[in-house]
Formats: sequence, structure tokens, C-alpha cells
Amino acid sequence: MKTKFFLFLLVGLLISCNNDDDISTNNNPIAGVWKMIDVSCECAPPNFQADHIWFFDLSQNRLIVENELDETLQIFDSGVYYFALGGETITLLDIPYEYFFEDGKLHIGYQYQSDGPLMIFERQ
Repeated sequence: MKTKFFLFLLVGLLISCNNDDDISTNNNPIAGVWKMIDVSCECAPPNFQADHIWFFDLSQNRLIVENELDETLQIFDSGVYYFALGGETITLLDIPYEYFFEDGKLHIGYQYQSDGPLMIFERQ
């Protein structure tokens, strides 16, 4: 019985220990899994019958894009992309995209005021 108690206590202590890096990345609202729900651009429109899932892993500064099989999205194909976050930008493939939140949705765009892409996501 004592062994189980100490094992439970040890696991609880390990889970509750965080470093400051974990706290700062977990508080960023872009972290997590997002589903693309709309795109406006001068590009071939994606098939929204298929899923376009983006996972922002801030602990490793990587974006994992998962497009449904046989779905090609001209903006980002399925794969892993490394990024850098700035104040209101996220740099992907050396392109500084603006990002912002509106009505609980994530908006990511590049020169979207003219003819660039603006992608809209909802949290999963």
C-alpha cells in the first residue's frame, strides 16, 4: 500500500512540475489544433468537404498540416513546417503571415488586403 502511495505521489509531482518555457508557449492562443473553414485568395479553392487540420506545436516551433488524403491545397501541402512567431506575424517558409483572432477564429493571411490568401480556422 505504501509503495502505491509513493508511486502516486511521485507521478503527481512529476506532472505538476513545469518550467517557464512550457507556461509561456501554452498561454499563446495560436497553440493547438485548428481546422481550416474558409480561404479567400487568387488560388484554386480547397475542397471543404475534406479536412484541413493545422497543429501549432509551440514547444518545437513547428506546424503540422494534415490535409485529407487525395486533397491538394496550394497554400500548404500535408507535412511539417517550422515557423517563427513575432508580435502579430508567423513566418512560414520565409513568408511573414499576419495572424489575428476574431470571433474566436484564427485568421492567417499574407497581403490579403490585395490578392493574397486569408485562411480562417476554428479550434478543434
